[in-house]
Amino acid sequence: MRQTFRDLFGYIARYRVVYLLGIALLVLASLVATFVPIVVGRAIDAFSEGTMTMASVWWFVGAVIGLACVGAGTMIVVRRTMLNASWEIQFDIRRDLFRHFTRLDGHFFDNHRVGDLMARLTADLNAVRMLVGVGVFQGIFTTLVLGFTLYRMATLDLGLTLLTLTIVPFITLSFFVLLRAIHRRYERVQEQFSNVSARAQENFAGIRVVKGFGIEERELEAFKAANDEFIRRNLHLKKVDGPLFPLMELLFGLAISLLLLVGGRQVLGVGGALTIGEFSAFVFLFEGIQWPLIALGWIANMLQRGSTSWGRLRSILDEQPRIRDDQDTDHSLTFVRGEIEFRDVSLTLGGAKVLDRVSFHVPDGESIGITGRTGSGKTLIVNLIGRLIDPDEGEILIDGVPIRRFPVRVLRRYIGLVPQEPFLFSDTIAQNIAYGVPETEDHDALSRRVEAVAELAQLAGDVDGFPLGYDTPLGERGVTLSGGQRQRTAIARAIIRDPSILIFDDALSAVDTQTEAAILRGLRRVQEGRTTLVIAHRLSAFEHCDRVYVLDEGSVSESGSHDQLVALDGWYADMARRQQLEAALEEA
Repeated sequence: MRQTFRDLFGYIARYRVVYLLGIALLVLASLVATFVPIVVGRAIDAFSEGTMTMASVWWFVGAVIGLACVGAGTMIVVRRTMLNASWEIQFDIRRDLFRHFTRLDGHFFDNHRVGDLMARLTADLNAVRMLVGVGVFQGIFTTLVLGFTLYRMATLDLGLTLLTLTIVPFITLSFFVLLRAIHRRYERVQEQFSNVSARAQENFAGIRVVKGFGIEERELEAFKAANDEFIRRNLHLKKVDGPLFPLMELLFGLAISLLLLVGGRQVLGVGGALTIGEFSAFVFLFEGIQWPLIALGWIANMLQRGSTSWGRLRSILDEQPRIRDDQDTDHSLTFVRGEIEFRDVSLTLGGAKVLDRVSFHVPDGESIGITGRTGSGKTLIVNLIGRLIDPDEGEILIDGVPIRRFPVRVLRRYIGLVPQEPFLFSDTIAQNIAYGVPETEDHDALSRRVEAVAELAQLAGDVDGFPLGYDTPLGERGVTLSGGQRQRTAIARAIIRDPSILIFDDALSAVDTQTEAAILRGLRRVQEGRTTLVIAHRLSAFEHCDRVYVLDEGSVSESGSHDQLVALDGWYADMARRQQLEAALEEA
């Protein structure tokens, strides 16, 4: 718990002026709250003694109204300051979490479901906001009201005050026992909420697969089971959460009974001396601390939930990317020419060696192809060049410099990647193509560049057929486009950045051979002066590459130009003959 406040203090400290103003106003509001019972008690004594006049009545009424107005006014200002600050803190934490997400690498997201992360950004973040807002505000106010009220009660009758405090040990014991159980059970509730969110997100994202296989009922039953478990855990939490307030009411009922018994005897003159007004004021003051004492349970519950949720958020902020700049990074490296060299690079994943002593050299400006059987390690080469993963053995050099010395941001800035399964955003075609371009660029110039690269990627003809052209909005993940159109959009997005290294990771698999040939012709101009890696199964993509490497079980088994490999009569030549036969059959 102490660690929770230490972590959150950095966020709260940004609004220290607001919190200090709020605390000052809470002191005033709590003082005012203890004056009203005293005023009313004196009015009752004046009535009982027969000294009350109409002028006195108006004075007492005015005093009560004035005190009520001051108390209400200060509380309004407090809510407008401290509670508003809690929303600002929530925004700060959400912004920091999102920024941290963008810095984490693929390993983190491979091991965390999107639904779980979304649950932490919603339910957990809201619990933290309640902690730093309502929790802090009510905690301070409750403490002040209790302190000032007990002081007023002690000045009226110390014995009665000590008597009423006999309930405090029972309250403390109840809190200690129940809050430990609340913490454990609330943590399990949040875990299950993450499971429910993750299952919902996966079903929404894959709704076409669900409907395509006709398994809506099965997914509904699975979601119902997860939701029922969420309800069960919430009810389990309520078994220890619910008794807090009734327990406080019971303890206060017992205290009121003792107060009436002992205080009544003193008013009647048996064993003490209290006026009716003083006793009434004492009862009003005691009634006034009922809510603060009951609120202790509510605040403690909020504190426990908030600290649990912050622990879940803190665990994300504590995650560090495996691929990041370190003490060996040379920040003077600000440009990449494009020369690539692999020296005996090996990589092990899941206990299996997926790359074994791979070596090759690509001078800047040259074009190479990489092919091989499925699972031979082609995409891993791409991931290594972009430092999405690091090799276990060997060395990768970029422009003759070890790749680890390049700042990650600089390295990836000069790499244009077209993945096999491109991801498009729910935005316009133009915005998707210009995604990697700085927003400061002139709009008209950017529009011309978008159209130029779309022409190179053989996308312009399709876009011209859309009613809104490049301003056509795309559905989620670009669902309104065909597979080939999505890949051509990704190609345009890669080349508009003017990268030094251009990588096509089986990027032409969703287009027909005629479109592929047209795209490759258009890309020849783009490839001039930049290093190009083409990864493909369709060997026609390699006809104009300077060199082609064939991977087999993580090792380079063949290398040479397209014509040399065809003449070699190995795996590459065999695949070339098969694909030529398939093309002939398609034409027939």
